[in-house]
Amino acid sequence: MGRRRKSRESAIQCLYQWEITGAAPKLILQGYWGTHDRIRDGESHDLTDADLEKASEIPEELKVRLEHAGVCTDLILVEISRREKPDGQAALVDRIVFATSLVLGTVAHVKEIDAMISEHARHWRMDRLGLVEKSILRLGGYELVYEEETPAAVVIDEAVELAKRFSDPEAGSFVNGVLDGMSKHAGA
Repeated sequence: MGRRRKSRESAIQCLYQWEITGAAPKLILQGYWGTHDRIRDGESHDLTDADLEKASEIPEELKVRLEHAGVCTDLILVEISRREKPDGQAALVDRIVFATSLVLGTVAHVKEIDAMISEHARHWRMDRLGLVEKSILRLGGYELVYEEETPAAVVIDEAVELAKRFSDPEAGSFVNGVLDGMSKHAGA
């Protein structure tokens, strides 16, 4: 699985949490990236002096990228330091920075994106959409309209795969139809 797909998966999870909790997106991102591996591995969230010492060895350019993204915390630095190889650390920072930009961008434009979804999700009101599908559509809508780096076909394909993975195969068809309509309307 590609790095950008992993970033999108993380972004979907954070957008889902944002929708449910209403918490500040940066707090959600900091919590997600600072505890993700530890929760998965069943480890404590407590940081030790050894954790912090190892985190202090992370290359400065990686710390600067995280600071610029607004998600540089001790917990996140410790998670990054757990990657033994520098290229593994850089790859994780790439994932964090891309996912952060997707989440913050989506949230910043959520009203406009929701209006576009409503326009293209025929016979569906926003309040009737499942939270997973809504998060995927919002992310895809953000990428289609506000991110010019990724081709529309790739954005739609990624969103369909996310829908199949996190929801069900029928959700993939629905997501495809809505995002395709948004793509044509936006001229992407």
